[in-house]
Amino acid sequence: MPRVSAPVYSLNGGEVGDEALSRLDLERLQFAGSLYQNLLPRVIGSMTLRPGLEYITDIDFGDVQLLEYSYSGGSSLIPILSDEEMRVVKDDALVTRAAVSTTIQNGDFGSFTGWTDASTGLATATVGSGDLRLKGTPQDEAKATQTIAVALADRNVEHGLRVDVQRGPVTVRLGSTSGASDLIEAIDLQDGVHSIAFTPTTANIYLALSNTRARESLVESCQIDAAGVVVIPTPWTSDDLADNIIRYKQNKDVLYVATGVYQQREVTRRGDTSWGVQRYKSDDGPFITSDGTISLTSSDLVDDGTVTLTANKSYFDSGMVNRLFRIFQSGQTVEEDFTTDPQEGAHIRVSGVDSARTITWAVTGTWVGTVTLQVATDDGSGSPGSWTDVLSRSSNGSSTHTDPDDNVVKFFRWAVKSGDHTSGTIETSLAYDGGSQAGIARVISYTSPTVVGVEILTRFYSLDASFEWDYSPWSDFDGWPASVDVFGGRLYWGQSDMVYGSVPDAFKSFDDEVEGASAPIARSINASSQRGILWMLGLQRLIAGTDASEVSIKASSFDEPLTADSWFPVDASTRGCANIRAVKADKDGIFVQASGTGAFRMAPDQQGFDYTSSDLMAMHEEICDGSAIVDLAVQRRPDTVVWFILANGEARALTYEPAENVIAWSRVVTDGSFKRVAAIRGAGQDSVYFAVTRNGAQRLERLAKLTECRGGATNCLADGFKRFTATAGQTTFSVPHLNGKQVTVWVNGAAVRDQDNLYTVSSSQVVLSAMSGGESVVIGLPYTGKWQSTKLAYGAANGSALFHKKRVAQLGMGLTKTMLDGLRVGNSFSSLRRLTTNKGDKPVPAGYLFEDFDADMMSVSSDWDTDSRICLEARAPYPFTASSLVMDVKTNG
Repeated sequence: MPRVSAPVYSLNGGEVGDEALSRLDLERLQFAGSLYQNLLPRVIGSMTLRPGLEYITDIDFGDVQLLEYSYSGGSSLIPILSDEEMRVVKDDALVTRAAVSTTIQNGDFGSFTGWTDASTGLATATVGSGDLRLKGTPQDEAKATQTIAVALADRNVEHGLRVDVQRGPVTVRLGSTSGASDLIEAIDLQDGVHSIAFTPTTANIYLALSNTRARESLVESCQIDAAGVVVIPTPWTSDDLADNIIRYKQNKDVLYVATGVYQQREVTRRGDTSWGVQRYKSDDGPFITSDGTISLTSSDLVDDGTVTLTANKSYFDSGMVNRLFRIFQSGQTVEEDFTTDPQEGAHIRVSGVDSARTITWAVTGTWVGTVTLQVATDDGSGSPGSWTDVLSRSSNGSSTHTDPDDNVVKFFRWAVKSGDHTSGTIETSLAYDGGSQAGIARVISYTSPTVVGVEILTRFYSLDASFEWDYSPWSDFDGWPASVDVFGGRLYWGQSDMVYGSVPDAFKSFDDEVEGASAPIARSINASSQRGILWMLGLQRLIAGTDASEVSIKASSFDEPLTADSWFPVDASTRGCANIRAVKADKDGIFVQASGTGAFRMAPDQQGFDYTSSDLMAMHEEICDGSAIVDLAVQRRPDTVVWFILANGEARALTYEPAENVIAWSRVVTDGSFKRVAAIRGAGQDSVYFAVTRNGAQRLERLAKLTECRGGATNCLADGFKRFTATAGQTTFSVPHLNGKQVTVWVNGAAVRDQDNLYTVSSSQVVLSAMSGGESVVIGLPYTGKWQSTKLAYGAANGSALFHKKRVAQLGMGLTKTMLDGLRVGNSFSSLRRLTTNKGDKPVPAGYLFEDFDADMMSVSSDWDTDSRICLEARAPYPFTASSLVMDVKTNG
């Protein structure tokens, strides 16, 4: 009767499916198991009882999404989206505002009372239609200011300034003295709501809202935040969150967000407790050329707050609000008003010969001073060089000027030099019949199929109708980008099968006048999918996922950057993607296949020339039990673990280290339902947060650190746990989120209540014996780790014990940081027994923490079966880590 001692030196093979249990040809199978539940395989080769989940706060807001915000400042920051709202968790608590009596007079802009118009020149700050209207000019700044009183009790207390911008940009400053910005440094805000923290220390603080652009900005409200949790409005509904349409990418302090349904947004952090959500707006593209059959006419050259575009036939649609139009115009007219000095006007460009170089100028208005006409020659880049004077005027007049230098490109402008303005408004104009320029406007309102209201972003040069114009492909009418990523110094947006890449290091610029390798990109990936690009990942190549294929976008080599001219998309694989974000682990990308239940890896092929996909569930097709994957995140420390949240409320963990041949699945279950996951980079170990529904409410819970789950004074092996440091004489511990539940209790290195003696929480409290003070107490829900071996088909007389009756006579275990109180062993989960003796049959004391356990092999079973197995069960709160197993298998052949 043969017998063999079968070593299992590594336990990091993870769970494999029934169909793989007979794959004796695979070496990794001996490291695997047919069940890993709440036991995490470690890359180093061990498996450990998964850490517990620490209760952080209630987030019972309906459907939520946890955004991953990487931050090296020491705090853990988690923006949480819910139905049209965003909250932020900082250091395990929701960001809140204190109750203060500080107020801003007419912060809702019912009137201008309380505000001061501090605008310069012809710019104005007024109130109209419930908005603060800041109308800048090409030369002047619009500014509204207010002095705000701060009560003594409110000084040195953090406040929040809530600014709701209807149309930006608006610059906000707040200082302890007039004109200062020591409380809030000058910040440019775009359309959206912003809550900016500041701490006043003086009796008065000085607020300024301003606009330096030649257009009208609108502020809907500017108030001091009310007491309570900070809530920022967003456009994303519960249905949007449930449909997993949100894609985002962080760059510095901004999360760029795409959905395909709404205009792109920026989630902005301006401090750990200062957050906002604003529209992402580009003022210079991207553009698509029109068909030239419709003319557009602007009602003004420069924005005055009431500019319209008129089409010669029905064209406009209400969904075109926020669309850009770039209109090319023949001839050039510049009108500029000067009210102070020094100031410089916009220029016109002159070329050609003889009379083609003639410009017309005029100076009007009521004023005292001197205005100068200046000229500059092209500096070689298409821009003016140094300016020289042509003529000066100290009174009104008009005439022409013909430049004598034929075929030389020159630029002309009006300027008022320092000290040359005494009083009044100098009204100037320059007109030139030759050349052409382009003006850009953004639609801000819809009037009719032939008329829309616009704000002028780049001045127009003619009021004549033009059939030559471009438009941006982003609006409610055209659609919005559905994916976003940062790659090679560019911000990329994916819309349908088009990819739009910004100018390098200028994430809001798509200026197609930039030439060469830095030119913006607007190229197709030739996707064979109607839904277009669902996600993008910047790996060694830019990868775009569609529901039909995964597209690798190549330059000529890995070392060459992508450009508009070096752009070659190819299908790297044809698995097809589900509409859920993909995640990145070094050079690899991990995505959910179109079925919603499969996970695949995008990785460089063996030659390293391109990417290809491989099935992460090849050894266990049913690891998700047919349930769809609804969220995923990547934890990088201490091991790389990909966390998958399933629609059935369970989670799956994939220990992932392909270089070590570790792709190991395990099941994660809890007393409740997992809803969302986010992994946040941190010191020592990444913080993994879950949205978990348990005990009738949704909570934010954090995976405990492995170092906190080793049986020390603080041992975090419980779910929904809360930790305490006891005070002298303390007997009651409040755990309202666990009311009515049975819990385990760990006090200073010992399990006061374990799974054989659970405590039922009553009146939201746990009552213990009086504490002496300083004890570490952890109270939470119990859970169990289960492991079952694969078929024990180790050596027999004919080379395999597969299909032979066998039994596991004895079992040896190598354990570290383990308390045997929670360990049960057997050949099935219905016949488990506890280990009670150590080497030499010495009794194991209760609650003893083994740093290293390698006792004599123990008897397991006398039953014979063709499918004899080993089963282990580890019960929280007792720590358990197995580094190796040795099984003494007897066969009859």
